Amino acid sequence: MDEQATEEAPIVSSSDPFEIMKLRVTKALAGFSKKFPEGQSRYDIASSKPDKSDFPVPDLVLFMMRNVMGWEWSGHGEKVRWTVYGSFKGLPVILELRKFGFAIGMEGGEAKDRQRLVNQLKTALRHVETFLAPIAQHQVSLGEASIANRFSEFESRYRFFREMADKAYAEAKKRPKKRKAKEGEVAAEETAKSFMSDMVLDLNRSTRANQKGFYYSTAMVDAYFSLLEHRLVLLRAFSGKPLAEGELLDFLGSKWDAKLNLIVSDASLSAEPLGKMRDIKERIRNPFAHGGFENDGGSIFFHLPHIGAIPTNFSRFGNSVRFSFIPIEQEAHADVCAIFDGLDELLTTGPLERPHRLMDAGVDPSYDREQIEEYHAAISGTEADLEKFLDRWGHEFMMHANMDY
Repeated sequence: MDEQATEEAPIVSSSDPFEIMKLRVTKALAGFSKKFPEGQSRYDIASSKPDKSDFPVPDLVLFMMRNVMGWEWSGHGEKVRWTVYGSFKGLPVILELRKFGFAIGMEGGEAKDRQRLVNQLKTALRHVETFLAPIAQHQVSLGEASIANRFSEFESRYRFFREMADKAYAEAKKRPKKRKAKEGEVAAEETAKSFMSDMVLDLNRSTRANQKGFYYSTAMVDAYFSLLEHRLVLLRAFSGKPLAEGELLDFLGSKWDAKLNLIVSDASLSAEPLGKMRDIKERIRNPFAHGGFENDGGSIFFHLPHIGAIPTNFSRFGNSVRFSFIPIEQEAHADVCAIFDGLDELLTTGPLERPHRLMDAGVDPSYDREQIEEYHAAISGTEADLEKFLDRWGHEFMMHANMDY
């Protein structure tokens, strides 16, 4: 191993950001070379997976070694998405993304050599990420971006808390079993005491169940608003309407009600359900998500001389979740669920029925014009057109997920 092959750092005098980045990466990868032994098979090189936290985005390694450093590479293989070939300190090296993760192979060398290779790759990647950061922002502003579809996860979380709240409130309403009265004066006295004891025990049981219902119900409300924002962002793509430059970031940064108004602009969203959603947001979700503080001053009490502490929202305190011993009782929980159900129906029927089917199928939306035109064709065509799109997407997804190329 007399050849310690390495790439020579290029001499750069220009202000080209790519060339500057390439110079820094080349310095960081001292000892690396794009030379790979002719006739060497990657199958003969033992490999192992580094810690996931070392390379959380393996495709950046592909970009760095192939596009920046000029290493040879191969594409899809059996359970393999890509492989790049080179050497480190004269030892053959492969970097590979497989179905079960990113792997590094090196022929020979010691453990310290492998660790040095990993450390140098991580250092070089920081220069690549610095170079790509403004490009990423520009691409997103143009809509050349996608978002992971986690609708199923957010909905499952909401449904879980709703089901648990329903069960807890139902438990609170259960009536205790009646004791049979005993005969005789002494027996009657014992029965009376037992009844009183049972009443106290049942009251405590009911109170605990109502408290559990309250805890789950507030978690349900918070989960629903998270679900709502996520689904609105996905529906923005699946509605099939092209985005103007910068619109994606503006939409992501807008409030939930602004998102909702835009998505249902072609649907029948009346002021009543929107107002009820705002009331739930202000009365329940926000106080419990922000330390118990209410926007209208209901959590602050001013000291009225010779009287005592008075809520700063005065009689409006009657609308506060703190007005009742149990902040959210079963009836209030049922009302909230009914409002959520009404909004769900609006977002899954009429002009939003087909966009919702794309979302429910798990499609990860892209926001570029070409892809949105495909969504538009799928939702505006025949039922067969929509099914054809979903079948093709599902096939491609499974192919890439399982790396069955």
